[in-house]
Amino acid sequence: MKLYYLALGLGLAAAVPAVAQQSAGYQISLDLQQPANDRVRVVINTPPVKEAQATYVMPSVVPGSYSKKDYGRFVQGFTAFDRKGQKLKVKQQGANLFVIEKAGSLARIEYLVDDTWDVKQDDGFIFQPGGTNFEAGQNFVLNHYGLYGYLEGYKMQPYQVTVAKPADLYGATSLPVKRATPTQDVFTADSYVELADAPILYSRPDTASFSTGGARISVSVVSETGAVKAVQVREIMRPMAEALTKFFGQMPVPTYHFLMYFPSFSSPLASKNGGYGAMEHSYSSVYFLPEVPQEERLRSMVQEVASHEFLHMLAPLNIHSREIGEFDFRNPKMSQHLWLYEGVTEYIAQLVQVRGGLSTPTEFRERMKEKIDKADKYPTVSFTEMSRKILEAPYKDMYDNVYDKGALIGLLLDIRIQELSQGRQSLRDVLLALRAKYGPTRSFEDAALIPEVVALTNPAIQQFFDQYVIGNQPLPYAEYFDKIGWRYQATGRRTIKAFGQLGFSYDTEKKQFLVAGTKADENAFGLQEGDVIVAVNGTAVDMGNAEKLLRPLVEPTTNDAVKVRFQSGAAKTTQERQATPREFEVEVKNALDEVPAPTPAQLQLRGQVLKPLG
Repeated sequence: MKLYYLALGLGLAAAVPAVAQQSAGYQISLDLQQPANDRVRVVINTPPVKEAQATYVMPSVVPGSYSKKDYGRFVQGFTAFDRKGQKLKVKQQGANLFVIEKAGSLARIEYLVDDTWDVKQDDGFIFQPGGTNFEAGQNFVLNHYGLYGYLEGYKMQPYQVTVAKPADLYGATSLPVKRATPTQDVFTADSYVELADAPILYSRPDTASFSTGGARISVSVVSETGAVKAVQVREIMRPMAEALTKFFGQMPVPTYHFLMYFPSFSSPLASKNGGYGAMEHSYSSVYFLPEVPQEERLRSMVQEVASHEFLHMLAPLNIHSREIGEFDFRNPKMSQHLWLYEGVTEYIAQLVQVRGGLSTPTEFRERMKEKIDKADKYPTVSFTEMSRKILEAPYKDMYDNVYDKGALIGLLLDIRIQELSQGRQSLRDVLLALRAKYGPTRSFEDAALIPEVVALTNPAIQQFFDQYVIGNQPLPYAEYFDKIGWRYQATGRRTIKAFGQLGFSYDTEKKQFLVAGTKADENAFGLQEGDVIVAVNGTAVDMGNAEKLLRPLVEPTTNDAVKVRFQSGAAKTTQERQATPREFEVEVKNALDEVPAPTPAQLQLRGQVLKPLG
């Protein structure tokens, strides 16, 4: 698809009859049958307005995304009409605000809205799971805040969205829906907040579902080449959902929807910087993940991403501050508790996998080591201060650290709670107590959460927060990991098996795997930067087997010789060379290993934290 810029003239509202009477709330019509140049027509019958002047707001920032998006920049030809069908004067202020004069007579708003996926992937590009995609006759990804907003002061009015759509497309969503005819769906929400929290994925049906913990879990998949099927994803999700059921006792929601888009590696929609992922909502989540043909790689990728998003059912759905519960889409005030919403969520996502048998304790420890490595790239700042100011420099560039240092805060906090309670209480118990007190409809005061966690646990927990969450002291890795029989060293030495310095990249246009991050004298094969890998041990390398064939060249697990066929130089001369891995003593940053002879106390506390689910 391409982005087209069209001048929208006065004909946009021609031949539209006047509205005789306004219904309560917003009545929205969305036309998916005839999108033109990746634009969809939106018609909104508005609720009665008391003020002489009204401001229509398109969101600047949305929940779950901690950066400015300015969805109003995708609106074209905004026009307001009174009850007689006459145009009202409108002035746009900035990207997101449309000020309407004589608003007491306002009856209808119309405009076209652009597809956000189909623009240049620059600094202003909206992460795909938080945007919109209009592929005429094929599929539509509808995040409502990318399509319509609300009149200031009327955000909590009810919404009804009537969608005209192709008969062969099915709209998967957590919203209440009446499928009136094969070409018309009617969705309802009690407010803009509720509407924005429930995206819709329209596509030719590829769906699957299962039940666990009192919840019905649904999966809807769009796979550009058909490489990924909903039934595959369902079987990946099922053990994770069952592990979550065991961890929490039951699912905290009655229903949940996974809305998943899988672009091919050569797709024009594919992320140019290699970034893929997902965005959470209370009863659903939207995914933009590459089509991975190898079953094990697909499982690992989906499980890793989905486990995090799925757990947002707990926080912020059931545990959130007023800043989240009453989100201001125009001028948001950010909560100070990203350590909870994203950090603890990521920690629990990893913990559930190891306790549910989906990963091993060794893999869990390695993931924590990786998070330490990533967290090291950021300055040590107050996490609560960073959270409050996450939309501002320099904190906005630190956001990714919520998944790394935030998860480590969760792990260390869990260790400390279990240590102080002698195993009678865990971070899980604290989360369940908070869920029982608050839930989806009740918000806590931002400043009250940490004192409440301390009151639920032990007075000594206040010191942990003061030093490492509110304060800016470095996390005490060595001290806390020693409690569970892990040895942390900021710098350690380790003997590894390797073919030397060697890495690989993928050229999506030529569909070739290239040697990267090395020189001929730095690896056993004499490979040079940019050489094309053709085959390993006689097997041609392709996307389906690349992980299996190339991983052992980077991280060999045996002493066996390996034969590599490759093309080198401008002439792409084909050569074949064989090499055997050698042992190297290397310096390792943030070494994290098991203590060789742990004490009974260390083993007991480690067991309490990582024990398998019964």
